[in-house]
Amino acid sequence: MRLTCVILLCLKFVTGSIWKNGIVHYAINSKDYDTHSQDIIMTTFSQIQNEICIKFFQAQMNLNNSNGDRILYISNPDKWKHCMPIVYDFRKSVIDMPIGYKCLNQKDIARIVVEMLKASINPNGSAINSFDLLKKFEDEDSQSTDTLISTKNRNYINSMYQSECGRIYQPLQIIQRRTIDNYSEYPMINNDNLDYYRDKLWPNGIVVYGIDEDLKKSEDYNTLQDAMTAIARFSCVSFQETIDNDEFTEKNYIWFDKDGDDMPLFGYGGGKQEIKLSSFLRGAPGHTGHVVNNLLRILGVHMMSNRYDRDNYVIINWKNVEKGKEHFLEKAPEAAWISAIPYDFSSVSHASANYMCGNCDLGQTTVQPMQDRLWHRTLSMGRVNRLSELDILLIDMMYHSQCGERSTKRRSEIKQ
Repeated sequence: MRLTCVILLCLKFVTGSIWKNGIVHYAINSKDYDTHSQDIIMTTFSQIQNEICIKFFQAQMNLNNSNGDRILYISNPDKWKHCMPIVYDFRKSVIDMPIGYKCLNQKDIARIVVEMLKASINPNGSAINSFDLLKKFEDEDSQSTDTLISTKNRNYINSMYQSECGRIYQPLQIIQRRTIDNYSEYPMINNDNLDYYRDKLWPNGIVVYGIDEDLKKSEDYNTLQDAMTAIARFSCVSFQETIDNDEFTEKNYIWFDKDGDDMPLFGYGGGKQEIKLSSFLRGAPGHTGHVVNNLLRILGVHMMSNRYDRDNYVIINWKNVEKGKEHFLEKAPEAAWISAIPYDFSSVSHASANYMCGNCDLGQTTVQPMQDRLWHRTLSMGRVNRLSELDILLIDMMYHSQCGERSTKRRSEIKQ
């Protein structure tokens, strides 16, 4: 009887379910673990995700699980000192994963995480508690001192999660350009979007701007014109030049000069905005499409990497962000998120890996893709200077009503 009890204690009966998209959202109970312990856990997760395709994202306990998402909850309510057997029930929205206080080291935490992932893979199996018994089935010579996960476990997890992890790698479906004439075929933005953008969009889809006469003969002026033409050509918005002393000058407009602010305000409004043209064209290091991105900012288009859901796709390394520039990497409000547009690493508005970096000379990053085979996204994002298909669609979705009003006004003037 005693032997039976021991065996039951040493077995973890699991009900498994693959983590969606290979992403584990987790939360740490700050009442059970001090700041140092939390740092060890998070650092370990960061190293683990460099060894396997699974990615770990810290979230709040009030994570919306209406679509079946789950959260890994790390706590120690029973104040365990050692690593005890854990029962993982993946039918629940909250998966408890206690870590004993004497197990707060990278090696033990990695073992616990590996067993949790194995439990998610095998819904009907059981596993021997590797902390109480000898790791009889563990590779004896495949564990490198430089890695936390053995080759055997790494290959097993990656192979079982290949489909889920691979979903993020799949190329986005090419979407044909939407125009005002055929827009009714596609979903509209919701009421929250309309309320958010109501006072941020330029009336009739026309951006009014002016430029200092001395700059009109410069190469910078040609660059600005080319960028404006590129946006106007592939979307319904347009740019209208004016002069500063014109009595008919609009109340709100952009004025490009030799001096002024480096970046414009977001969206419509702000009166006369004096912008330094050279900074407007070449501001953020590494961002090839900086001028186009700034024009999108004027139009009220948030950067792709500032989307409300961006934490599912990229990690922001705040310690590397230049002091005072943090607000350029803050997430946009949820109401600004047009969910019909998929996340687009090829967007001209996506930040580069070293965007707003204080000192990235040694390869540090401010923006890091959560899943990136062979550093493809890290090296390419923020390095394009043209609108993507989804950039064009987003502009037309946002300015559908404004451009429609302009068309109606023109038809009315023609009739008169």
